[in-house]
Amino acid sequence: MNFLIKIIFRFFSFDNNHKRNGYLLLLLLILLLGGCHANKKNSTETQENTFSFPENKIWAHHVNSFKEVEKKHHLFDGLEIDLIYSRHLKDFYVAHHDEDTLKKIMLEDWIYHIPCPEKNWFWLDLKNLNKKNADEIALLLSKILNKYGIIHKTICEGRNVKALFVLKKEGLAISYWVSRDDSFRKITGNSIWKRKVRRHINYLQPDAISCSILMYPLFHTSFPEQNVLYWQIGVPKTPENVEFTKILCSIPNVKVVLVDYDKPIPY
Repeated sequence: MNFLIKIIFRFFSFDNNHKRNGYLLLLLLILLLGGCHANKKNSTETQENTFSFPENKIWAHHVNSFKEVEKKHHLFDGLEIDLIYSRHLKDFYVAHHDEDTLKKIMLEDWIYHIPCPEKNWFWLDLKNLNKKNADEIALLLSKILNKYGIIHKTICEGRNVKALFVLKKEGLAISYWVSRDDSFRKITGNSIWKRKVRRHINYLQPDAISCSILMYPLFHTSFPEQNVLYWQIGVPKTPENVEFTKILCSIPNVKVVLVDYDKPIPY
């Protein structure tokens, strides 16, 4: 299995033709693993659903502007945005990079552009969440989300385990972002990476874990009991990619597939 995964990742490091073949290989591997999953009980119990995900698994990626949220809030059940917390302002910028804060789009202003925010679900990618600001972020997020009645429909993503635990204690749903770079370094048969991620999962007991679709083979075999949020971003809406999205959505523990499509696809 590790040999197959290694081949797939090598395909993604070359030109577009190799990438296309890489997607096809990954698609085949998903079908094979999915079949095994359907016919075999996992030795680990399935994760309890503490967060209620919407029925439609296809969510909109990077809805970071007023224009995007006005266009997509009625098309997609789920919306993903990036947040940068300002300790100076005690507020959240809707921003992916520091320079994006110059647009001065604040979280509450962004929510205001959704007529009925309680009808949507939200994935908040907390870009600068860390141990130093975790308490402030947890308290302010809880206050804002409760104000708009969406705390039970919002999942907060971060990679800092101790900071995420602070959010969890405040009653916020969390997703542990597992870096793809880690898997690239540890994927060649080294079990240290898997043990590290498993230790973090056991400590956090997150509502989900999140990662790139390229990590599907590793995640499926290593953490089959976890709810997973995948991102399939930066790719065009080709028939191959759409078919790939549909297959991912058919897997029970895949709860969200984040896409750049202009609207959801039926599956």
